Amino acid sequence: MLAGAFLTDKVGSPLTSRLLEMGCLLWSCIMFNRVFWVCAFLSFFCALGFSFGVEAQPLAKTPKPSPDDPARMELLRLQIFLDQAGFRPGKLDGLSGEFTQKAADRFCDARGIPRGKMPDVSHIANPYREYTVGDDDAKWVGPTASTPEEQEKLKALLYGSLWEAVAERFHCDLNFLQELNPQIKDLSVGAVIRVPDVKEFLMSDVKLLEKQRAERQLAEKQAAAASSAPKPAAPLQPIVAPFDLSKPVQAPTPQSVAKATPVPTPAPTPTPEPQRHLVLLRAERLIEVYEREQMVACFPCTPGSTEIPVPEGTWKITGNILLPYFRWDKSILETGVRSETAYNLPPGPNSPVGIVWMGINRPSVGMHGTNSPDRIGRNQSHGCIRLANWDAFAMCQLVKKGTTLEVR
Repeated sequence: MLAGAFLTDKVGSPLTSRLLEMGCLLWSCIMFNRVFWVCAFLSFFCALGFSFGVEAQPLAKTPKPSPDDPARMELLRLQIFLDQAGFRPGKLDGLSGEFTQKAADRFCDARGIPRGKMPDVSHIANPYREYTVGDDDAKWVGPTASTPEEQEKLKALLYGSLWEAVAERFHCDLNFLQELNPQIKDLSVGAVIRVPDVKEFLMSDVKLLEKQRAERQLAEKQAAAASSAPKPAAPLQPIVAPFDLSKPVQAPTPQSVAKATPVPTPAPTPTPEPQRHLVLLRAERLIEVYEREQMVACFPCTPGSTEIPVPEGTWKITGNILLPYFRWDKSILETGVRSETAYNLPPGPNSPVGIVWMGINRPSVGMHGTNSPDRIGRNQSHGCIRLANWDAFAMCQLVKKGTTLEVR
């Protein structure tokens, strides 16, 4: 039965049915006309060979269009447009895919446009531009390791190659970047290459934001310490102010009182931050961002695994840490239970949690980056919510401690 299920003729009938038909034909020929016995016997085996021969031929694959194919360039324009509008389509490659469609649908919903109507992307004349690989790319490339034991010994978990660093900088995967530049084998600083014309994801921006957050936290701690410290006693003032007895005492006038009374300057009213909340759709593998009831962004993600799914319910963001150290615990990753055996992995773009950790009020669960952006939504994570680094960096600037995450 297994063979009959996979070996079929060109019209799709199972091989077992063909064998039965040919057997009946052979028996009829033998019974009613032995002259045709040899011919029928040969026909039987010819039919059998035909069945095997047809199935053995592989199906023809549709060739991938070149990066300069007009239809592929138009789709890349759409992906770039959606990426910059906050409705992230996943990796940029100019090919139709699940997350491009989901992002386009949600952009249309947010703008009140019927789904299926193509947004105007005519302002993106050329979806490609030239880029010169620089020292800022090379500084984030370094030695790599494949096991947590070896990763723990490194100072940072950096990109393994310039190809990888530049691909992530321009929101695309390694294969597409190399497809755009087939003439270059070994990428080096100073090389001029073709890249998608998208706003760059810069590791220097990650470092800058990390520094600004650290300075702000230090200032807040110092201000809190100053407000709680005892204030020095004010100097004693004379009970009676001295005055010149030779001059008559003047009664105060309304003008002098008004002049002497300072008028406080009202403090500017700070602009309130928009009230955002997140909705994670596990089946869709998508995070939607709302300001009040209006969707303003969406991000593709990998939401846990079959064994350790992200739990349904309403949670809150409890932390937002850039370039985090990561406690790699095999027991937590496989069972969700913390053990005493773990490795403390250094930060970096190739960390298992990428460039940011946004924890929620559930132990060992959070949203984070990744070292495998091309696999977002296409594999499983260990109970957490994984995003591409460029998407995780955008997300961490939209949320703060206390932001609600609803998992459906």
